[in-house]
Amino acid sequence: MARPVLGVLFGGKSNEHDVSLLSAAAIIPELDRQRIPRLAIYLDRDGRPWLYGGDAGAIGDGSFKDDPSLFSPANLVQGGVLTREPRGFFPLSGVFPAVHGGSTEDGRLQGFLGCLSIPYAGSGVEACAVTMNKALCKTVLSAAGIPVAGGFAETVEDPSDAIGRVEGTLGYPVFVKPARSGSSIGAGCARNRAELIALIETAQKTDRLLLFEPLIHGREIEVGVLENENGVPIASPPGELFFDAGFYDYDTKYGVGATVAIPADLPRALSERLRELALSAFRALGCRHFARVDFFVSDGKPILNEVNALPGLTEKSMFPRLAAAMGVPFPALVRRFVAFATGDPI
Repeated sequence: MARPVLGVLFGGKSNEHDVSLLSAAAIIPELDRQRIPRLAIYLDRDGRPWLYGGDAGAIGDGSFKDDPSLFSPANLVQGGVLTREPRGFFPLSGVFPAVHGGSTEDGRLQGFLGCLSIPYAGSGVEACAVTMNKALCKTVLSAAGIPVAGGFAETVEDPSDAIGRVEGTLGYPVFVKPARSGSSIGAGCARNRAELIALIETAQKTDRLLLFEPLIHGREIEVGVLENENGVPIASPPGELFFDAGFYDYDTKYGVGATVAIPADLPRALSERLRELALSAFRALGCRHFARVDFFVSDGKPILNEVNALPGLTEKSMFPRLAAAMGVPFPALVRRFVAFATGDPI
């Protein structure tokens, strides 16, 4: 039998498919540089797995898909990967899910791996399901005494009902986003009824369950949480994002990017409070291994915006920068991911 190797899952049935490619394009070459045996397992947009045997450097821009001969149809099976052409079985020591959004981050993939007795890095089924559902996540965090934004979630069938509720309770401006999506896809701010109607229509293309929140004017602060070699979660120094767009949207995250300050220029007491809240949220949601916790700081008070159980790992992503500020540069971070996935000592 072949020696077990690490599987890196990327792609998937998700509107964040392309973001996943960028994360994989950062992770896999670093594994190769460190001579860590791995398999690149691509999930296409229909969720079908393929074993990719080509250049990892071609993953980020999508050009890796150009040569079909580099792909072998595969199935994830008990303990590993079964390829059909040529037929073979590859045992996996664990899986790193370099995936984002959709069915890959909401607990379904994690449950599937668990049923196959394949260990994996990152949070488990329940934590992924809750963090992916922003409305449910806010409910859990609020019950834990963690400050979150106001507003409401609604499965929108008749937009006039949602519009009436917004105008009767929140008013304008109001922020609208799909409740079960990430990377700010389908999200935006409405300052009047016409903009609200348009935003509801846009957001509904991603999810029927929408989240309506008052627009918060504040600083955007993020905190990374990473477990140490003893399994104890440690919070990073807070980092602040600066950008020209009206909010931290998809184009800003993965296009022009944002300017980052780590540590953020905050009073020490507020910085420590943000780190404490990040750890409290991590524990309340049952997260494990790592996560990114996003805040607004408005009038000197923290408001938790969301928790990302599988944060981006692209060259412009915040989590690797926060980890570096903790003294864990990217090569060491990748080794830690491998340890999380396989259960080996860090």
